[in-house]
Amino acid sequence: MAPSWMEKFIVRGEPPTPDPLRTFSQPTLSLNYSALTEHRRILSAPDEHMPRYAVTRKAIMGAWGSKCSVTVPTNSDQEIALMDFHTFHYDIKFPIRDHRIEISTAKRTFDASGGLGELHWKATGMQVAGAASWELRDETSLVMVVDIDQMQTNGRVSIWRETLDEQTMEELVVVGVAQIEEYKRMLRQAKTSAVGVKLS
Repeated sequence: MAPSWMEKFIVRGEPPTPDPLRTFSQPTLSLNYSALTEHRRILSAPDEHMPRYAVTRKAIMGAWGSKCSVTVPTNSDQEIALMDFHTFHYDIKFPIRDHRIEISTAKRTFDASGGLGELHWKATGMQVAGAASWELRDETSLVMVVDIDQMQTNGRVSIWRETLDEQTMEELVVVGVAQIEEYKRMLRQAKTSAVGVKLS
């Protein structure tokens, strides 16, 4: 039985077997996720000197909160998305195109742009308080793979669906990062709860 916080990341009804496509094909886009400090992360393509995206946890009233801003360093750090995490769901707002995605932490589904329709997360590798990996899928096939290492400092966001427009690709990347950040947020909460139990 997995811990209660991990249950949120496990989609029942599907075996955790990775999609066979991952063994004999290559993703359309693959970005490396790196946590530089506690509150800043970057996503970079292999062999590129500048990161494609930067993610920063926002401080609210002196404390680091549950909002993350996604910016584009090569475009004067323009903000393209804002993630806002709550107990039972999280929102992703795309201010430039006035678009919003809400993802339930229980169902882990959302309606994607670009004609993709409803997509859902499938856990393919979960270690207690450690490494994790997920596939984002439609009803029949793989769309994206997200993974994070044991220390939650390095990972990868890889899109496997072809012929997507740039706006949809960017949306998927942000959704992938949000999956990692929500996982890390749950780990922080689990550690805080464990400390509270020991002190009580």
